[in-house]
Amino acid sequence: MLISLGDFMVGCYLLVIAIYDTAIFKRGYCQVQIKWMTSIQCSTIGVLSTIGSQVSLFAMAGLSTIRLNGIRGGLRVPGEVTLAKFLKVALGVLIIVLISAGIAITPIVGRLEDFFVNGVEFDTKQMLFIGIPKKRKILQVLEAYYGRMKDTTLSWEMILKMVRNMFSHDVGLYDPTKSVQKQKFYGNDGVCLFKYFVRSDDPQKEYVWAILVLNFVCFLFISISYVLIAFASRNSSKNLVNTENKRQIDQRNRKMNTRITIIIATDFCCWIPFIVICALHSLEVLDATPWYGIFSMIILPINSVINPFLYDSIITSKLGESVRFVSNRITRSRIFHLRLFHFGNTRNEVIEMQEIEGRQETVGSAATAGNLTKTTDIEAETNTNDN
Repeated sequence: MLISLGDFMVGCYLLVIAIYDTAIFKRGYCQVQIKWMTSIQCSTIGVLSTIGSQVSLFAMAGLSTIRLNGIRGGLRVPGEVTLAKFLKVALGVLIIVLISAGIAITPIVGRLEDFFVNGVEFDTKQMLFIGIPKKRKILQVLEAYYGRMKDTTLSWEMILKMVRNMFSHDVGLYDPTKSVQKQKFYGNDGVCLFKYFVRSDDPQKEYVWAILVLNFVCFLFISISYVLIAFASRNSSKNLVNTENKRQIDQRNRKMNTRITIIIATDFCCWIPFIVICALHSLEVLDATPWYGIFSMIILPINSVINPFLYDSIITSKLGESVRFVSNRITRSRIFHLRLFHFGNTRNEVIEMQEIEGRQETVGSAATAGNLTKTTDIEAETNTNDN
C-alpha cells in the first residue's frame, strides 16, 4: 500500500508539471519563470514529489526487512494476523510517512529560511536587484551602500530590513521593497524538484547530503536483502528431492530471481547516477543545474513506473493477459495469415528460382565439359593426320 501511495504521489507530481507546462504556461513560461519559481504552488508540488519518492524508497526498505525476517523464520508460513502484528505494521507505516513528510516539509519551514531560502525577488521596476539575487550578491550591494561591514552572515530578516532602509517610504513615492518574493528550497528550478544539486557555499548542503546518504544506505540495504533472499530460496530448494514439487519451486525461484534483479537494477538506475552527479556538481567538476528536468522526468520516476509491475501480482497478471490477448488476436487475424501465406509463397518462389538456377548451372557446366571433350578429340585427330 505504501509503495503504491508513493508511486501515486510521484505520478501526480509529473501530471501537474505536465499540465502547467503544456496547458497553462505553454510558450510563455519565460515571462513568468521567476513568479513561478517563487510561488507557493511550486513549493507544494515539490513537497508532493519528495514525499512520494521517499515513501516509495522507505517502503521498499521496510518490505525488505519483513522478507528478511521471513528468512530468519525458516521461510515458514506466517501465522494469523493478531492485534499486536497489526499495530506493529501500522506503527511502521506511520513512521515511514512521518519521516518522509518531515524530510519534504523541513525546507519550507519559515524559521529555517536562513538555511533554505536561496534568494529573493524585489519589484521588477527597480534596477538595483535584477532577477533573484542570492544573499552574497545582496550583501555586496549593502556593503557598498552602508560602508564596510563585519565578516558575518546576516539573517534574511536583517538583510531585508537593511534593504528597506535604502529606499524612501514616503506616501505617494515608489517603494520597491513592498513586494518581495523569496525563492525557497524547491524553487531552484522550474520543475520544482528537491534541491539535490548543491555547491560548497550553499547553506543547505549538509541537509541535502544527509538525505542523499540516507537514500544510498536504503539502496544498499534493499540490494543486500534481496540477494540474501535469493540465496536462501536457492539453498532451501536444494534440499528437496527431484520431484514435480521441486521443479515448480525451481521455476518459482527463477521468477523471483528475475524480479529481484529488476528491483536492484531499477534502484541502481534511479539513485546511483543521481548521487554521482550530485557529488560531481558539489565538487564543481560539472554544472548539473540544467539537468534537473531530465532527472525529475526520467531518472527519479523509474521506480514509480516499474514498482507496480514488481510488487502487484494483479497488475502483472492483467498485463500478461492483455499481452496474450493481443498476441492471439494478431496471430489469428486475416492480415497475419495473408502475410504469412505471402511470405511462404515468396519463400517457395525463391527456393524454386534457386533450384532453376542450380539446374541451369549444371546444364551449363555439362555443356562446357562436352565442348572441351570435342575440342580435345579434334586436336587428337589433327595430330594423327599430321603424323
